Amino acid sequence: MPSTTKRQGDGTIIVSPSNESLQSATVIICHGLGDSSEGFVDVAEHLATQMPYAKFILPTAKTQKVTMNMGMAMPSWYDIVGLDKRSNEFCNGIEESQQRIEQLLKDEHANLGVPYDRMVLAGFSQGGALSLYTGMQLPSKLAGIVVMSGYLPHESGFNIANGLQDTP
Repeated sequence: MPSTTKRQGDGTIIVSPSNESLQSATVIICHGLGDSSEGFVDVAEHLATQMPYAKFILPTAKTQKVTMNMGMAMPSWYDIVGLDKRSNEFCNGIEESQQRIEQLLKDEHANLGVPYDRMVLAGFSQGGALSLYTGMQLPSKLAGIVVMSGYLPHESGFNIANGLQDTP
């Protein structure tokens, strides 16, 4: 079953079944620091050949200054001030990115009827950290969360929502 790839003006790329009525699952893949949705489009297109019922949404983080990288502006889900545990508590912008990912999930559920237990959040590095931070604090349980080379950001502000402790 072939898929189609569409690029939106905000940098989001959507890989969906050519016959959208066959969609029964959604996978959101968040890129790492300094990358964009383009960095994972080939992965999504390959996965679509194996999962023809799934829609893949690849958002691109907004461009902002990253303190750890000498204030250089780049696509980033939130600011990173350092690599030590204490620095990891200051993640300016993480709530905004969390809300953006949550809205993508809500839209899939409300507009297309995709159940939350047929949705997966995935991400690499900073995108994996955002996926973990977002997915474990949702009001509904997802099918799973995939964290590739990630970590838990803003640990002091993180609370696993009731019923999500066994999320794969």
